Amino acid sequence: MAEEKIKKSFSETRAYPIVFMVMVTVIFVGILSTFYHFTIDQVNAYRQMKLQESILKIFELPTQNVQAEFSRYISSKETTEINYYIASRDSVILGYCLPIRGKGLWGTIDALLGLSPDLQKILKLEIIDQNETPGLGGRITEDWFKDQFQNKIIINNGIIQTFQLVPEEEKTSAEQINQITGATASSKSVVDMISNNLEAYLPLVGER
Repeated sequence: MAEEKIKKSFSETRAYPIVFMVMVTVIFVGILSTFYHFTIDQVNAYRQMKLQESILKIFELPTQNVQAEFSRYISSKETTEINYYIASRDSVILGYCLPIRGKGLWGTIDALLGLSPDLQKILKLEIIDQNETPGLGGRITEDWFKDQFQNKIIINNGIIQTFQLVPEEEKTSAEQINQITGATASSKSVVDMISNNLEAYLPLVGER
């Protein structure tokens, strides 16, 4: 019996699968870390380019050369509470763009909110990052849902407008938004995100 134990190979021991898994994990983590290290700059540059492109599209500005057009038409303004963008052409302000953030059903929702030069209405809403349920809450990125906010008045009698949700197929008034069927929570998250960010940051935007 003692002689059989001496001849037993390492691959037949109980420790072998553990050591094997540790080695495989270390190898793959090393590969992923190396890949991340060599691509992080390109990833960040791509994200920055997509952000700039989204801001240009909000103001219907050209996007053939994103970096050049962004430098030409867009400036940024930093405050202690929020950083936002100002679009202008020939010294005429086209509007303002606020990066806004809210809590979704499964995570954070990030968006860009374009506002008119007089800060009275929404020019366009663009969802840039979200973790909602694919096919349900994830539909907040669909054009028909986002386009509902276009030209909506955001100040009513001196108070930030809170939009009401109605069923998807129902006709809406100026204060209402069609919610996504089966995704009421995600629809409400977007509406609340807009109201909450406007309430917090609108007084800080513009020539004040």
